[in-house]
Amino acid sequence: MALVKRMKFVADKLISLQNIISVLILFSLLTLIFIQVLLRYVFNLPLMGIEELMLFPTIWLYMLGAANASEERSHIVVDIADVFIKNQKVLQVIHFVKYLVCVVIGVILTFWFFNFFQYSLNLWKYSPLLSLPMFFAESALFIGVLLMALYSISDFIKHIKSLMTKNDPKQREGVQ
Repeated sequence: MALVKRMKFVADKLISLQNIISVLILFSLLTLIFIQVLLRYVFNLPLMGIEELMLFPTIWLYMLGAANASEERSHIVVDIADVFIKNQKVLQVIHFVKYLVCVVIGVILTFWFFNFFQYSLNLWKYSPLLSLPMFFAESALFIGVLLMALYSISDFIKHIKSLMTKNDPKQREGVQ
């Protein structure tokens, strides 16, 4: 039981860290946009390369937002089977397959993006105008997909536990 509490503690801290980083990235992105608008339209002095610089926090914010939606289960879901199928056993099997497919796809994508992460680290490409290492933008892909895969695995484990304890599947589904 201590291991479960420790894992829950680590997961909660990871989610908190993810949310804090997302807010900081959002603030930095808004600051860059404000500076760009101020310089371009107020002072008539466009700053070269700010669009390229905004690419880095944008990619990170996008991937962390996708991971956050995965963690909250607030991403787009089409559960049409729930509408037409009334047999709870059949629905449980369908949801089991759904979570299993999410885990398999998440693990496969994580391995692919880990290979891309290594490739990016070894190649160490630079952005065209500011010569910033593209690794810092490209690493967001691996981190985001890794987080989504971890949340899918967590959902899958929760689903299996609820099947073993025979909880109502609607309680487990979260946002519908």
